[in-house]
Amino acid sequence: MTRSVRLFGAAGAMAALLLSGACSGDKAKGAAAESGKVSTTQVVVLKTYDAASGALQYQGTKKVQEPDDAIEPTGPVQNATVAKDATVLSAVNICSGEDATVDEKTGIGTKSCTLQQLEAAVKGGDQVDAYLTMKGRTVTKVAEVYHP
Repeated sequence: MTRSVRLFGAAGAMAALLLSGACSGDKAKGAAAESGKVSTTQVVVLKTYDAASGALQYQGTKKVQEPDDAIEPTGPVQNATVAKDATVLSAVNICSGEDATVDEKTGIGTKSCTLQQLEAAVKGGDQVDAYLTMKGRTVTKVAEVYHP
């Protein structure tokens, strides 16, 4: 599929810097998860999502990578619940279609989507890479990460 997009050579690095204060690894720290504290994951690959139950499976990725490299999952597959009112932001694969809808400085999606569109994107076989914002073990925001 051909997409007309602008290249964001430093988008991955900028996004990592932007969120570095909140990033703590593949999953929220135990204390943060138990206390219901809000945390943001590093980039994850979404594996499966069921909008009816809110069940999400995802896998963490390498912490450092070149922006143009494919994002490779590492580590165990993890589970979380997505809040019914969670924010879903698309860069390309969730609901943006042919054109990228991203913040030029961070490479993070800006187009609002539904949970059903998120479910369809993951089932459709497209690799969806995203930052997850979580309160405890509940996802409150899915922000797709664009990479060429």
